Amino acid sequence: MEQLEKITNKKIKHFISEPIVLGKSVSPSDYDDNGDYFYVSMANIKNWKFESDDAKLISKEYSRQNENKTVAKGDILIARSGEGTIGKVALIDDDELQGVFADFTMRIRLKNYNPLFAYYYFRTEYFQYLIEVNKKGLGNNTNIFPSQIQELPMIDISLEKQQKIVDEIKAKLDKQEEMKEKIESERNKIDEIIEKAIK
Repeated sequence: MEQLEKITNKKIKHFISEPIVLGKSVSPSDYDDNGDYFYVSMANIKNWKFESDDAKLISKEYSRQNENKTVAKGDILIARSGEGTIGKVALIDDDELQGVFADFTMRIRLKNYNPLFAYYYFRTEYFQYLIEVNKKGLGNNTNIFPSQIQELPMIDISLEKQQKIVDEIKAKLDKQEEMKEKIESERNKIDEIIEKAIK
């Protein structure tokens, strides 16, 4: 934490548009296959993004009662509990997504800050280490709370610099994706050669 404090004295709380809040618990009777809203649980963000495949839909009544626990584009959700999941983050980047976030997650809404830059920062080893050393509890029963998260250091650079870094990261990620596709293509060719040899 000292390294970042040398270049900034700003904390997450200096860049939020509203207090960081925990989500809402759900009971089995609140699920409804005909609902319009997803229940966004820790399991749905464990791969660093929201995955709707296993997300359950909730009743219209439940989503109406919990409008203050919904997600919007630019929100960042952080898993607040459990070994292997605590600290995982997801950026809501879909205007169309309607969801209520779970009680084991917390929502960060930023102002005057690039949400994608914040998302990349929250995924760094450095930030994940801060979660690790600040969490409370033992074994699989570990937690971190909004009051702790808001006090963690935040990189304080201009929106222009943030965007430049985001563009660099995206370019590198696109290259990685391209390489993955090439590897997959070559792997398929190898499989074809082996299959022909076997026949």
